[in-house]
Amino acid sequence: MKLTAIASLIFSLASSAAFAAGTVKVYTPESAEPKTLTDAAHLIDLVGQPRLANSWWPGAVISEQNATQRETQRHQALLARLAALAADEEGEDAAAINTLRQQLQGIKVTGRQLVPLDPDRVRVQPGANPPLEGEYTLWLGAQPSTVTVLGLVSSPGKKPFTPGRDVAGYLDEMGLLSGADRNTAWVIYPDGRTQSVPVAYWNKRHVEPMPGSTIFVGFAESVWTKSRDGINADILTSLTHRIPD
Repeated sequence: MKLTAIASLIFSLASSAAFAAGTVKVYTPESAEPKTLTDAAHLIDLVGQPRLANSWWPGAVISEQNATQRETQRHQALLARLAALAADEEGEDAAAINTLRQQLQGIKVTGRQLVPLDPDRVRVQPGANPPLEGEYTLWLGAQPSTVTVLGLVSSPGKKPFTPGRDVAGYLDEMGLLSGADRNTAWVIYPDGRTQSVPVAYWNKRHVEPMPGSTIFVGFAESVWTKSRDGINADILTSLTHRIPD
């Protein structure tokens, strides 16, 4: 009886350990089809893989399955809110909102986990090697040579990265749409960090986005009052959680 109980306990512990280990789909620039890594007990078991040693970690994104479902629902609610806002406006205001909504419809969001992915940091930084439990996806892209401009701008899309050019310099190449914030823009860095950047002639600060960054121009407070803050924050969340191109 004791041997049976001990065997059952060992089996139970082994099953729990197997269940706890994460399963990760890994997308790399070399292949359109993901590779699946099983039994990744901790983050270093994933990012420390020798085959991933040459990856561009600043732009890597790891997402968790349940979080992806929540982010997708939140993003769809944002699109619906923008559609309703455009329906309440007319003329240039409605056109500007619809332009922004179309840009956001073109991105896919995921349940990004905002954790450091650089293997060196994961190895040495306290708390940077969490356990992986459940199902994850890791996206690894090639190091980019562009900056993306989105929001209430006349010419959204990818722009060639220019060393030394600041956020205001990229925006000087295009016009702003009706209701745009002309004083402040946002930078979303490849690692998910966001930064508010003053860009008007009277408050401009020299901030250079790195390759792979996104510059976002949102709604002006003077036009959209308090509702603008919530929408801008939701858009920033979507851009932070977007799946890399």
